[in-house]
Amino acid sequence: MNNNNYNHFAPAINNSPTLYSPYEGFIKGNLFNNLYSQYKDYKPIKLEPNNKQAELLLAIDQFAFARHELVLYLDINPNDKQMIDLFNTYSKAYNEALGEYERNYGPITLNINNNSNWEWAKLDWPWSKGV
Repeated sequence: MNNNNYNHFAPAINNSPTLYSPYEGFIKGNLFNNLYSQYKDYKPIKLEPNNKQAELLLAIDQFAFARHELVLYLDINPNDKQMIDLFNTYSKAYNEALGEYERNYGPITLNINNNSNWEWAKLDWPWSKGV
């Protein structure tokens, strides 16, 4: 499966040369390319989701990572409007991916249970089936 299918969650507004895409930042462990230092000949492994569920989990993970990186940046640069806008864009993308995942595969966060049924008990445990 093509690992770029999740990009529909976030528009390409990031024109900053100092930032990686959420996907590339996630696999490298750093959203800021001027802070990334490759270790020897190590090359990050390209993540290739093999189904829609894995694709959505990758989208959730990469946008959560990108948001966290931006939160750390904004802690010391709280007036950077461009990064605040980017944080909001990635937050929207995260919430859309999370919502689509939970509509199709069940809850993965505690705050999604908004009805009188406790959905956690009805689902297969993550280790009882492959993703």
